[in-house]
Amino acid sequence: MAESVKTLEEMENEDGFLKEMSSWSREIAEELARKNNIGPLIDDHWKIIEFVQKFYRTHGRGPSIVRISRQTGFKSDYICHLFPCGVAKGAYRLAGLPKPHGCL
Repeated sequence: MAESVKTLEEMENEDGFLKEMSSWSREIAEELARKNNIGPLIDDHWKIIEFVQKFYRTHGRGPSIVRISRQTGFKSDYICHLFPCGVAKGAYRLAGLPKPHGCL
């Protein structure tokens, strides 16, 4: 029997974050970006998304905007331009990370 393909809405929680990081793919990130009016995604978005994922896998939490800035060389205002809804609701969400504690 063929496995059914889940829709983005089925993979998201009530806050629009993926329920499981294992559901993440570049295609899902693109869908999330469209849904959240981010993008179109360019290389700079992907550089941040990939760093955020790597940091999360190592530290069990998402990096601060200062850490992202230091690692990528992008200034904070540019990061905010790329992810206007904020790092947590933008970069973390598109990277497939869970919603951070304290994030409204």
